[in-house]
Amino acid sequence: MQKNYLVAMALVCVLSCVAFVGCGKGDGLNPVTGTVTLDGAPLESGTINMGPMAGQDGTATGGKIENGIYSIRASEGEMVVSIRSKKTVKIDNPTEDEIAHNVTERTEEIIPEKYNQRSELKVTITKGKNTHDFALESK
Repeated sequence: MQKNYLVAMALVCVLSCVAFVGCGKGDGLNPVTGTVTLDGAPLESGTINMGPMAGQDGTATGGKIENGIYSIRASEGEMVVSIRSKKTVKIDNPTEDEIAHNVTERTEEIIPEKYNQRSELKVTITKGKNTHDFALESK
């Protein structure tokens, strides 16, 4: 009985260690935090994505921006950054189809293409903690 108890305890210890180590941040990604403003004001909500530059290795990652603050994890190296935020606007001149389907609003991207679809934003992620702030302008 004593032998079975010791074997069971040893097994529990081994499995606990494996689970503990397996849950670590050994994914090769580094913490990246910062702020995002649009025309000097914190971006209320949106998304931020970082991906490796063309021809480079790395993992594309992203996350939410809330009240101008983001916190994600990214690969080391040169990254292209894409920032998006949408707002709902009233349709001023709806089409007949929109009227027939009672569509009165649509969502629009409020961040200029040079910060997302045709992003000019680039950062270098280094091993360990990184901070990158983005001051965007709508004009």
